[in-house]
Amino acid sequence: MFQTINPVDHNILKTYYFLSEKDIRTKLSIAHQAYKKWKNFSLDSKVQCLTKLYFCMQKTIDVLSYSITQEMGKPITQSRLEVKKSINLCKYYCQQKESIFFQKISTEYEKSYVRFESIGAILGIMPWNYPIWQAIRSTIPNLLLGNVLLIKPALNTVECSIILEKIFLESGFPEGVFQILLIDISQIESVIKNTVVQGVTLTGSSFSGSIIGSLSGKYIKKSVLELGGNDAFVVMKDVEDLKKTAKLATESRLNNTGQTCISAKRFIVDKSIVDDFIDLVIQEMKKYHRGDLYNESTKIGYISRSDLSEKLYQQYKDIIFSGGRICLKTNKDGNFFSPSLLKVEKDNSIVKREEIFGPIGIVSVFSKEVDIPDIVNNTNYGLGASIWTKDLEKAEKLSNKIDTGMVFINDVVKSDVRIPFGGVKKSGYGRELSTLSIKEFSNWKTVIIKKS
Repeated sequence: MFQTINPVDHNILKTYYFLSEKDIRTKLSIAHQAYKKWKNFSLDSKVQCLTKLYFCMQKTIDVLSYSITQEMGKPITQSRLEVKKSINLCKYYCQQKESIFFQKISTEYEKSYVRFESIGAILGIMPWNYPIWQAIRSTIPNLLLGNVLLIKPALNTVECSIILEKIFLESGFPEGVFQILLIDISQIESVIKNTVVQGVTLTGSSFSGSIIGSLSGKYIKKSVLELGGNDAFVVMKDVEDLKKTAKLATESRLNNTGQTCISAKRFIVDKSIVDDFIDLVIQEMKKYHRGDLYNESTKIGYISRSDLSEKLYQQYKDIIFSGGRICLKTNKDGNFFSPSLLKVEKDNSIVKREEIFGPIGIVSVFSKEVDIPDIVNNTNYGLGASIWTKDLEKAEKLSNKIDTGMVFINDVVKSDVRIPFGGVKKSGYGRELSTLSIKEFSNWKTVIIKKS
C-alpha cells in the first residue's frame, strides 16, 4: 500500500495498492497478446488511434492539468502547457510516413536496405516532474513502430497515469497496448527479466539509471536512460541584450519550480558583466511569488515531495558552507522555496557533483573565453548547454568542445518534438523525440536481395 500526498498542504490524496506477482504476470500476458495484434496494424490504423487520442486529450485538458497540479505542485498554467505540448507531440507523429521505417543502402545487390521493426513490450519507468509529457514522449514513437508499453509511474503522480490509461482505451487503442503498472522498486527486476519485456526506458536520477542499466544488461534488454542534467548557461560580454538574456536565464532556471533536467542550472558569465547580470537576475527572480497554484498569475510552485525539499535545502546550505556567496536568499516554508541565487567559484565540488533540482540559480565567472569548455565540462553530467553571444561562428566552434547531448546558441535548451533529446556522461544514453527515437527500440533488420 502507498499514498499520494499533496505537496502544498501535505493532505493524503489517495491510497493505492501494489500489484501482486500474479497480477503482474497477467498484465504481461495481456501485453504480449496485444503486441501480436498491434504490430500488424497498418500505419494508417495506428495513426487513426493516435488522432483519436489527441482529440480525447484535448477534451480532458482541464482534468489532466488539475491532476498534475494536485499531485506534484505545479502551477496550473504550466500543467496546461504540459498537456498541450503532449497533444502537439501526438500530432507530429501522426504526420510521419512509412519511409521512416526504412533506410536504403547502396550496394551491388538488387536490393539492400534496413527495415526498422518492432520488438515487443517496452517498460517505461517514469518520473514525477512531467507525468503526462514524459509518458507520452516515451510511448507514442514506440506505438507508431508497433511496440506496446508498460508504464510504471512515479508513486506520487499515479492519478495522472491512471487518467491517461483511460484516455488510451477511450481512443480505441486495443486493451494491453498501453498499461499502467503499479509496482514497487523491488518488483521491477522481475518485470525486466520477463521475456515479454524487450526494452526498458527510464527518466530519472543517475542513481536510478545505474540500477536500471545494470538490470537491463543482466537480462540483455535494450535500454534508454534520460537522467539528470547540470546545464550551463554561458553569457559572453558581447551578448546582444543582457536584460533579455537574464530574463530568459531566470525563466529557464525557475520553470517547473526548477525541477527540470534541462533547466539552466549554472550561469557562467564573463567577469566584465557578471555584476550587472546578477542584478538583473535578482530583479527577475523577485517577480516569482508564492500564490494559489490554480491562479493563472502564479508562476512558481512547490517542491514535489518533502524528502526532496529537505535534500534541496541541505544542498543549499552545503554550497554556502563550501564558499558560495548569497546573492538572493531563499525562504523555505514546508515544500515551498522562494527563488535563490548563489555565486560560487568554478571548482565548487557540490555544484560539480550534484544536480540542484529546485529554484536555486548558481553563478560563476570566466575571464578568458578559452577557459569556457573546461568550466562547462567540469561536471558529471552532459545533457545540454546554451551559449549567448553575437558571434555565431565563435559560438558554433565552441559547441564542438562542449561535452553535452545538446547545445543551443542564443536560445534556452528545450525539448522539441522535432529534435533528438538526450545526453552523455551521467546524463544517460539513447535519444527520445524526433523520428530517431523510433529506432531506439527497433530491430534493425538488414534485407539483401540478389538475383538468382
